[in-house]
Amino acid sequence: MNLIGSIKRSLFWKSILGLQRILLVLTSLFVVLIMCAEVVLRYVFKSDLFGIEEIVVIAAFWLYFMGSSYGVFEKSHVKADIIPQMLRPRARALLSVLVNFTVSALCILFTVWAVGMVRYSITWMPRTTGLRIPIYISQSSVLLGYALMSMYSIVYFIEDLFVFVSMGREREA
Repeated sequence: MNLIGSIKRSLFWKSILGLQRILLVLTSLFVVLIMCAEVVLRYVFKSDLFGIEEIVVIAAFWLYFMGSSYGVFEKSHVKADIIPQMLRPRARALLSVLVNFTVSALCILFTVWAVGMVRYSITWMPRTTGLRIPIYISQSSVLLGYALMSMYSIVYFIEDLFVFVSMGREREA
């Protein structure tokens, strides 16, 4: 458990969380302000800002994937937790280990796929239709989001595994 505690107290861990919070605030503000500006331009001034939808979609990608990874960090992502309530503590701990292992494996798989997707986009350089923004800018949010989800879920898997193993040792003693 000391290992997990030192990881959570590390400068790297705190820096990543700080960066995520900053990105969440900035992208949230950006999306809201741009959408308000678009509404004012369209309905008050009867004008349009060319390509604004492309920019909003990119910001929304970053907002969504940073929010998703932050949800994994907070353990506040959507889950069904009625079954664990009916189990004994040791069985609940085992279920938590299995769930976190599955989540970690899937996040790692999605991270690997995201690496391939971003590499493809950097190699072939597809761009948005209006402003010609490289697609890898929005796709990088998918990669970073899944990489962070993988990191958090692996740490929580190891943490739950330590708890489960320690429950077995206490039972034997």
